[in-house]
Amino acid sequence: MTPATVANQTGPIENRNRADVLDALRGFALLGIFISHIPDFSGHSFMTPIEQAALDRFGLDGAVATLQDFLIRGKFYSLFSLLFGIGFAIQLESAGRRGADFGRHFTRRLSVLLIIGLLHACLWYGDILTDYALIGFVLIPLRRAGAKTIALFAALAFALRLVWPVLVATLLHTSTFSSNADPGGSFGAFTQAFDSTDPTMIFFANLELVRLKALQLVYDGRAISILAMFTLGALVGKLGLHRDLPARRNLFRKVFWICAPIGLLGNAVLTPLHAATPEFPPTGLWVLENSLYALAVPAMALAYASGFVLLWSRAPRSILRGLAPVGRMALTTYLSQTLIGIGLFYGVGLGLRSQIGLVEGALLAIVIFTAQCVIAALWLRWFQFGPIEWVWRRATYGKPIAFRRNAVSKTSGASV
Repeated sequence: MTPATVANQTGPIENRNRADVLDALRGFALLGIFISHIPDFSGHSFMTPIEQAALDRFGLDGAVATLQDFLIRGKFYSLFSLLFGIGFAIQLESAGRRGADFGRHFTRRLSVLLIIGLLHACLWYGDILTDYALIGFVLIPLRRAGAKTIALFAALAFALRLVWPVLVATLLHTSTFSSNADPGGSFGAFTQAFDSTDPTMIFFANLELVRLKALQLVYDGRAISILAMFTLGALVGKLGLHRDLPARRNLFRKVFWICAPIGLLGNAVLTPLHAATPEFPPTGLWVLENSLYALAVPAMALAYASGFVLLWSRAPRSILRGLAPVGRMALTTYLSQTLIGIGLFYGVGLGLRSQIGLVEGALLAIVIFTAQCVIAALWLRWFQFGPIEWVWRRATYGKPIAFRRNAVSKTSGASV
């Protein structure tokens, strides 16, 4: 092995070592996340029922709201978290082959992601990058763990998430915290600032929403849900289940037929329960809803993942492959969706908040995402990375990384 080869191996993982199915699945997750975000950007989520009804031009918004709750709420975040954990295991394996210090590398990688996330959170309170970076640090102690240890850790995380609503309800009911002091009660009121054309007002209102969102992340156990899916993804990556898919069709078929019924039945109960249950204070119904969420949502996410893989291993799969480029540019795609949402709906942009219903919002998200797929495919013909991906990797590795495909660099290829 030549010194040049060794030098090249200190960089990101090459294209030929990627799993395209993971990129495509990541793209699929981005679509679901964007559809779920549009009602927040447009202000629809914070309108009164009367105001929402006034925007229901097709008489279908109620059905779409139920469908989105049933099919989307929480599922695509869970799927994205699963993929993050798989990426952790792939990078760990790559570092082992190179003899690199993975703990140091992954710490730096997460630190850069945290900075990007904090900057993004200054623009939009719904940022998940900061959450992923902070929770991702918990994975580092597992870098030397075997599959059994990781599986045990994942099981404990899921068990904690299952009982978390009981713990929260007990803590709040036995404390001096007022049951009328809803920490998220003013959430909708703060979002009204986004109608303003004053960037300063929008900025400070958004910061307050970031604080409230952080409280909610702990209150409803979403941070534990993310950690549980991280560790499950790390287990999938550790076992190499994302490789040689045709040989594992039976396994994915079993996962699908176990998880799909749990997900479908669980969410059939969860959806009306969620619609009828106030977020605060934590009542018995709230405990039931959030405990059921801990089972039904991950099950549906796993059904999506296994079903996607089963479709991927069959021909033709050109439509699914079309999701791979946007998934390879997931960070750029995700951040650009925020800029698009702000540009379309905020007062500093086109000011379209409170003007579209759920049907138009879902269709708009699909159209924009389709355009992102086309742009990503064209971009990657000329460049090895999305622009934000390149910044992330350049800051992580601390050395030149080729951006253009025909450029010469001390490192080569695209990373996971």
